[in-house]
Amino acid sequence: MVETAEAKQVSRAASSALFPELDFGVADNGTYPSEDFQRVLARIAFDNEFANAGAKAYQLARGDDVDVGAESRNPLARALLYHLRGLDADAVDDQFDRVLDAVLNEAARNRLFTRPVDVAIDVHDWLYYGDSDTPHVSRTDPDRGTDCAYKFATICIVGPSVRFTLGWVALDGDETDELAEAIRQLVSQAREYVDINRVYLDRGFYRVHLALALEELGVEFVMRAPQTRKVQRFIADHDEDTFVAEYEMARSNPPTGRTTVRLVVVPHRSRENDYFCLVTNREVTLDLAQPLAEAYRRRWGIETSYRKVTEFLPKTSSPMFSVRLFYFLFAVALYNLWVLTNLLLTPDRVVGSTPVLPTTLFRQFLGPIPDG
Repeated sequence: MVETAEAKQVSRAASSALFPELDFGVADNGTYPSEDFQRVLARIAFDNEFANAGAKAYQLARGDDVDVGAESRNPLARALLYHLRGLDADAVDDQFDRVLDAVLNEAARNRLFTRPVDVAIDVHDWLYYGDSDTPHVSRTDPDRGTDCAYKFATICIVGPSVRFTLGWVALDGDETDELAEAIRQLVSQAREYVDINRVYLDRGFYRVHLALALEELGVEFVMRAPQTRKVQRFIADHDEDTFVAEYEMARSNPPTGRTTVRLVVVPHRSRENDYFCLVTNREVTLDLAQPLAEAYRRRWGIETSYRKVTEFLPKTSSPMFSVRLFYFLFAVALYNLWVLTNLLLTPDRVVGSTPVLPTTLFRQFLGPIPDG
């Protein structure tokens, strides 16, 4: 049982890692102080709301005289977006790097993440409904009425009891060279805080040059393999439903490349006459094939974490990349704080399927987010 006072204390201690690090570039004589921007941001993050509506609600709650007309533009919201648009993307990254440092220093003080961890790398799409030529917007699979998105690659701990985001890279597309550089950056970011046991990647990363980049980094990886004709030939050549075979990933067109990995094939869990295929640079014996497949399925934890991150994501129609980047990283920071709070409130530091502190209560206890 978690006492109210304990939950509030832990939540507020965690939040102290976030708000002091945020700098909106507000002048000393600015109309609105940074504290107003922080409170509006937190409000629209928890409510998944636009800045205009969130700023009105915040000012109404504290007793300000506010024009609540649907078409009226709120001056506090306008000021917030003005300052966010003026931020440089590198400056935004630097702010949230400091937030992550503070959060993980708190985790280290509490002896969290002391053992090697499994991590997953994935690319997340924030769908965009404007002009496809907007800077930093790239094409994606059609979804909910658009084929455009801002793309963010993240690296996330995917242990059975915790999902925690350790790093991020904004992408301009999905070219192999850009993805390879993103992998290098993400692994480097994660290694600042944890020892990596294994890296999981989905089939979108199934490219020989990305496998080579991972090998150069000296990390053990497990990657979902699509059933290409070559993979299907391997399956057809084996009588067993479960097998491990030496396999060459290769690209014959420039830029050429090749590397030898292990192909791990097990029966699909839910589809008859189908297979679940992985490639890995680790040594795998037949008796480890099924356990490796089960371990890979924990990679879906990064999907779970991203869905949770979106619960903290403010709405915006702004095409400005600095606004999108700030909102995304603010959502990641709140998500990490929520995870950290739950870990600190759990005696054995293992969070089960039901968190100790749901997000609704986390909001109430966080501290610097009063309604007015």
